[in-house]
Amino acid sequence: MNNIWWQTKGQGNVHLVLLHGWGLNAEVWRCIDEELSSHFTLHLVDLPGFGRSRGFGAMSLADMAEAVLRQAPDKAIC
Repeated sequence: MNNIWWQTKGQGNVHLVLLHGWGLNAEVWRCIDEELSSHFTLHLVDLPGFGRSRGFGAMSLADMAEAVLRQAPDKAIC
């Protein structure tokens, strides 16, 4: 289950995974991603079933978190 839409921006030493709220998608971060990406490596994510990520059937929040963690880089702060 690694079909989560994921975009990486910036080249900072600190990696941040930015998750959107319920009913939204990664576009919610567009107002600040340019500023943040000048300091950090950003990982913008559309959670399963939102935005550009396909749904995986019924999922709990814990299932969604696990799906993101499986795809996150080792040094990312989630």
